[in-house]
Amino acid sequence: MRPNTIAAAAALLFLGTAFGQQAPLANPDADKRDWIVLFNGKDLAGWTPKIAKHELGDNVGNTFRVENGLLEVRYDKDKYKTFDNQFGHLFWKEPYSYYRLVVEYRFVGKQVAGAPDWALRNSGAMLHSPDPRTMPRDQNFPISIEAQLLGGNSDGKPRSTANMCSPGTEIVFQGKLYDGHCLNSSSPTFDGEQWVRAEFEVHGSGTITHYVNGQKVLEYEQSQYGGGAVDNYNSTTKPDGQLIEGGYISLQSESHPIDFRKVELLNLAGCMDKTASNYKSYYIKHVPADCKFAEGVKPAMRRAGEYTLMADSLPQEGIPKGALEGPFEFHSKNFPNTVRRYWIFVPAQYDRKKPKPANLLVFQDGQRATNPNGSLRVPQVMENLTAKGQMPVTIGVFITPGNLSETYPDNLGMSNPNHRREEYDALDDTYARFLIDELLPEVGSKYKLTDDPEKRAIGGTSSGAICAFTVAWNRPDYFRRVISMIGSYTSIGYAPASDGKPMTPGGDLYPTLIRKNPIKPIRIYLQDGDKDLSNEHGNWFLANQQMLSAFEYANAKADKDGKLGVRYEVRHSWGDGAHSDQHGGVLLPQILRWIWTND
Repeated sequence: MRPNTIAAAAALLFLGTAFGQQAPLANPDADKRDWIVLFNGKDLAGWTPKIAKHELGDNVGNTFRVENGLLEVRYDKDKYKTFDNQFGHLFWKEPYSYYRLVVEYRFVGKQVAGAPDWALRNSGAMLHSPDPRTMPRDQNFPISIEAQLLGGNSDGKPRSTANMCSPGTEIVFQGKLYDGHCLNSSSPTFDGEQWVRAEFEVHGSGTITHYVNGQKVLEYEQSQYGGGAVDNYNSTTKPDGQLIEGGYISLQSESHPIDFRKVELLNLAGCMDKTASNYKSYYIKHVPADCKFAEGVKPAMRRAGEYTLMADSLPQEGIPKGALEGPFEFHSKNFPNTVRRYWIFVPAQYDRKKPKPANLLVFQDGQRATNPNGSLRVPQVMENLTAKGQMPVTIGVFITPGNLSETYPDNLGMSNPNHRREEYDALDDTYARFLIDELLPEVGSKYKLTDDPEKRAIGGTSSGAICAFTVAWNRPDYFRRVISMIGSYTSIGYAPASDGKPMTPGGDLYPTLIRKNPIKPIRIYLQDGDKDLSNEHGNWFLANQQMLSAFEYANAKADKDGKLGVRYEVRHSWGDGAHSDQHGGVLLPQILRWIWTND
């Protein structure tokens, strides 16, 4: 596990469910793409230079200029006797989050004297940058995701363009946190002064896809602050571990002359209400405040807590289908006189003939987690992400709570069996022993499962979430990754002392245990809504915030005390919902990608 905390608020993704497919279109040009021309071919209107060792706005040596309809980067000899690490960036005036950026460029002439060899025929478009006004005078590069532009050296050696570099940032590539500074694309090499069209489609903190001359050459995701390769920066602009949802765009001056003849942007965030006059069919992120309506037209407002599932939670064409086996019934010795059901999800990528150890995901309240029409749809998300290489091959085990009966009642449907509280809300290791000693060996007799605790995850919602955490807390030698949605870290399991029996604590004790015990090697994603329950057991939203605070305190204290070893890895997302699986379901693809990072 990474030794430092990753704590960040993941972006809320919500599209109003009121936007039905049958709504009449108020905008006849809904399909027309409104490209924004960033470079007008005449001047640098809307752009501001920031060149290292100079103040913001100082276009030293007229480095960035417009001539013959081209945006040129030049290094006049009387102004640049030597380069002297004066890396420059030309910033566009507005930040963006979801968009498609197009640049058409060519390298010309010779590199300026005194520049590093690696900067030969090297430039870039910087994405997700903080406000350039936050850059100190001597900062060399903006903290950003660099869409690196390279030209071939006419030496017969491959040199791809539209690569990714990461000054002060990190990304996830093929399900793992990428540990290099630059990541090459699959583009061809472009020698000489050829014009090249590069496009970069950015989906907030989600995927970023690179294209060269219309062909996809690179894709990665989860841009986040971290790493190095940037100097003299303002530390407040680099909260390591936090996802980057958006930012400013800039073009580089990196010591080699370059021309840009086109710089355009298609904003993919806007009004997705079909009754609005400015609705666009190609938007992928809804911005309600942008909607404009004709007089008398009522907007289709999103209600608090309404979240709509995205593509990764829905069936997709061309995705190999996994198998959901079950339900099977299981009687437990650890919970006498109970019966429960469980299902096994086997992805299509699992080789049944020559099996390799698969990762493991255990999810509580399996009847709801596997519901193909529910809010979670965990097997469907696993199917899509596994096919895309965004999570490892993983066997899913979905378990209902036990019911005090000989056979599992067929009429329960999505409802809770009657032994849920005793199993899920207890803080002891009984449920962990049930899983590890009883049920999972039965699954393991059918499928080859990993024996690596870093490759085992456990999750759930509500009491299923605290149950998942309890298993990892008691048995981090077996489970180290936890998915917690609307977790019941409250006093449901509490019972006062009586009849000579001691008091039984509830889940509200966990923040204290986390603060006062040695750190355990646990990675956890916490999700909740600010309108969650508040009743005699406690306040759910406050309880989840207490959990986050406890993890952060434990890490900070260990750092302060100079203790070596692991730290809690935590991410959280607070929404505006009540006690519902909707928000967690929408976040699930993002959560699973992060849970399996480094696998």
